[in-house]
Amino acid sequence: MSIDTSATSSDHGEGDLRPGPLAWVAIALGWIVMGIALLGAFGDERLGGVGSWARWLVGAAVVHDLVVLPLVLGAGWLLTRLVPAPWRVPVRTALVVAAILTLSVWPIARRWGARADNPSILPLPVGRNLAILVIALLVAAIGVGAVGAWRSWSVDPDQREESS
Repeated sequence: MSIDTSATSSDHGEGDLRPGPLAWVAIALGWIVMGIALLGAFGDERLGGVGSWARWLVGAAVVHDLVVLPLVLGAGWLLTRLVPAPWRVPVRTALVVAAILTLSVWPIARRWGARADNPSILPLPVGRNLAILVIALLVAAIGVGAVGAWRSWSVDPDQREESS
């Protein structure tokens, strides 16, 4: 499978990956909307102004580079060493999805923002539901891994009959 490189700039062939006029309009509108959002965020003093956003951005980059990245690299290294090949993709996928779910739901599961005078703000047992989701994810990973391991089992049927 290759991309057709014989198309000229005026010829939009099937293999041409350049964006057309509609895509450029959508891209321009997207940049305009992002610019308006940034102006609104930086201009509103209730949100802390530019200094607050800059500190948050630098802090997020530092935490990512010094904490998250080494943890992910270490987990990947361990997975490669400890998990057999047919199981790696399902286990890796389950861990990534579980981490994203946990990080995105953690403030809600810890009930940050809940108020005693309004129990309808966070009415569901989010921690329990998160645990159920992660367990279902691990069960699915085990199922997919078992199917992959079974398919990779490459013993010839004649050898199986002789060994039994």
